[in-house]
Amino acid sequence: MAEVASEGLRYRKKLKARLNVERAALELVIEHGFGGVTVEDICERAEISKKTFFNYFSSKASAVMGRMDVFPDENRLIELLKEHADACYLDVLIDVVGARLSSGVDEGVVELRREALRSMPQLFFQGQRDLLAVQHSIAQALRLLLAECPGRRMLAGRSVEEEALVASSTAIGLARTRAMLHVHGDSAFSAADTRRMIAEYLLAGDEPAGSDAGSCTTRAQGI
Repeated sequence: MAEVASEGLRYRKKLKARLNVERAALELVIEHGFGGVTVEDICERAEISKKTFFNYFSSKASAVMGRMDVFPDENRLIELLKEHADACYLDVLIDVVGARLSSGVDEGVVELRREALRSMPQLFFQGQRDLLAVQHSIAQALRLLLAECPGRRMLAGRSVEEEALVASSTAIGLARTRAMLHVHGDSAFSAADTRRMIAEYLLAGDEPAGSDAGSCTTRAQGI
C-alpha cells in the first residue's frame, strides 16, 4: 500500500509540474504570439531548467498543445484496437490521437489553450514532425491488424496498404477537427459524432447539380 501511495504522489507531482509548464507556455503565447516565445522564455516563466522542460516536452509546440506522453507504438496500438474490437477502429484511433491534443485535467489550462487556439488556429498545425511519427505508428499498426483481422476492414476493395495510409491520415485529421470544434463551440463531440459529421459533409458534395443544394461550381458562378 505504501508503494502504491508513493507512486500516486509521484504522479501527482509530475502532473502538477507539467501543467505548470503548459500554463506558462500558453500565457506567453497569448501575450506574445507563438513566434515571439522561446523555450527559454517558458522555462523562465515556469521557473524550471531547460533540462526539466525537455523531461516533459519534446518542443515548444508540444508544451502549447499539451503533448507529453510518448505516442503508443504499433504493438500497443494493436492491443488498444483489439481491446475495442466491437468499435469502429477509426473512432478508437481518433480518441488515441485526440488525447495528445489537449490535457483535459485542469480547467484553467484548458481555457488558456482554448483562448490561444481561438485567436491563433495555426497552432493546430504546429509540431508537424510529431504528427508524422504518429501517422507512421498508426499505419504500421493497421497493416498488421487488418492483415490478421480482415473482418474489421473498411475499404475491402482496396489493398491493406492503401487502407492503412488512408486511415492513418484520416484519424489525425478527424482528431484535429474534433479539437477545433470543441475550441470554437461549447459541445464536446465524440469521435463517432465527428466522423459522421465529416461523412455527411463529404456526401453532400455528391448532390446532383440540379438539387436544392447545388454544386460548388454552380454556386461559385452565381447561377
